[in-house]
Amino acid sequence: MTAASQHHRLLAVIAPGDGPHLLAPPVAGFRPHRAAASVSLADELALCLALLQEDADHYRRATSSWHARWCVEVATLSVAERHTTRTLLHAIAGPRGAEAARTLRFICLLHDEQDVAAVLQRWVDDADTS
Repeated sequence: MTAASQHHRLLAVIAPGDGPHLLAPPVAGFRPHRAAASVSLADELALCLALLQEDADHYRRATSSWHARWCVEVATLSVAERHTTRTLLHAIAGPRGAEAARTLRFICLLHDEQDVAAVLQRWVDDADTS
């Protein structure tokens, strides 16, 4: 097997839309199943934040998936913003979660992601009243 064919076999891409998925190279006659409706970035983050109340470990796993999708779908993010986003998602689960959510909201607004920013604002408002 040549190096080029090995590379082709191992090549995978992250596909935006229904969350991050690893896709194998196309195989003749095989069409992968795609869900009819996709969940928006904002709705997926809202689900992640709802998980935080139930189980912090599950929240961390869910936000890892959300973060991968965020990095793919928001192409204007710098490397530093991608890293900062991940750090802020972890910090939201901590004692200064509202401050972390406000900072993440600011990044969302910088990249014209108003729906995601609105989810974070609602979560901050709920956290401040609790």
